[in-house]
Amino acid sequence: MMPTRMAPLRGKALVSVGVHKVLSFKNCHKLQVSTSASSYSASSSADAQGNTSGAAGFKPDQQQKASQFMDLLGETVQITLGLGPTGLQRAIQGATAVASLTQEYALAGGIEPPQVVLRKLFERLGATYIKLGQFIASSPSLFPDEYVLEFQKCLDKTEPVPFAIIKQIIEQDMGKPITEVFESVEPTALASASVAQVHAAVLKGSRKNVVLKVLKPGTKDVLMTDMSFLYLVSKYLQFLQPQLSRLSLTDIMSDIRASILDEVDFRKEAQHLQAFSNFLDNGNLRNIATCPFVYRQFSSERVLVMERLMGVPLTDYAAIRSVTSRDPEVVLIGALNTWFSSVIGCETFHADVHAGKALIGH
Repeated sequence: MMPTRMAPLRGKALVSVGVHKVLSFKNCHKLQVSTSASSYSASSSADAQGNTSGAAGFKPDQQQKASQFMDLLGETVQITLGLGPTGLQRAIQGATAVASLTQEYALAGGIEPPQVVLRKLFERLGATYIKLGQFIASSPSLFPDEYVLEFQKCLDKTEPVPFAIIKQIIEQDMGKPITEVFESVEPTALASASVAQVHAAVLKGSRKNVVLKVLKPGTKDVLMTDMSFLYLVSKYLQFLQPQLSRLSLTDIMSDIRASILDEVDFRKEAQHLQAFSNFLDNGNLRNIATCPFVYRQFSSERVLVMERLMGVPLTDYAAIRSVTSRDPEVVLIGALNTWFSSVIGCETFHADVHAGKALIGH
């Protein structure tokens, strides 16, 4: 079902990289039900047992609490051992970031509001916290307005990894020299974010212009470490304050963790792009919007090779007029209608559309 009938346009919306990130929060209701069920079961069991545990010096609820705490400790040990040296390294980096920001805050007279300080801390802590900051910025129904506005400034722009390392990752994943696939690859990155960086290239033979999105080394380990830490924090908070179980805090963190970790497997991004491509074809929407073709034979978990799309930002009215003879307002309405249609009719949809991820082209 389409929100509005869309007329064919010569100006098309180009949906670029980072397509279709979705947070499902699928466990929220389940947690509330299961928590209620376990509470009922525990209290019923305690009623049935009466005071049989009194001889051991523990009340039934104390025994249950002690058992939960031991389970939590066991899970903590298991996760900590699984993280290995990366966990210690991230702990040191986190302490350094907090110490340096605290010093700057004190020298500045402590006049910055808490949301500004928190945003700066997230930026210094890197990939995981930048992603969480972006989540805060896109969730006005969950967070105070001042935090939503401040975290819209959260910068996901970092220094690029040297091309020699990027080249090594590409060749490792392709299993062949880079010169066998590409006629040329630009050593200077087009863009560099916390998780990946992008390089322009030309395919060998066809001479088609493409872009290579390459996962930065160590990113997955850092995300795993940080999200595991935040997951454990939510578990301990819920243990100390059982009332928080009504907020499904642990399961929300678990879903955010799964969603963020999905971002470091570019095979899933390729699947999302294919789903959106099928949606456009099935809805006869190619004259309104398009998305990059993925060269799956050259793509992998850490490398995504896509058609390069050229265009201008959605927010640049004058630039839109330079690439299409259509009324820019009509072009933008067509792009928005396509996005709304994808929310209803596509397997997944892009949950973070902004001017950097959607362009207007010829």
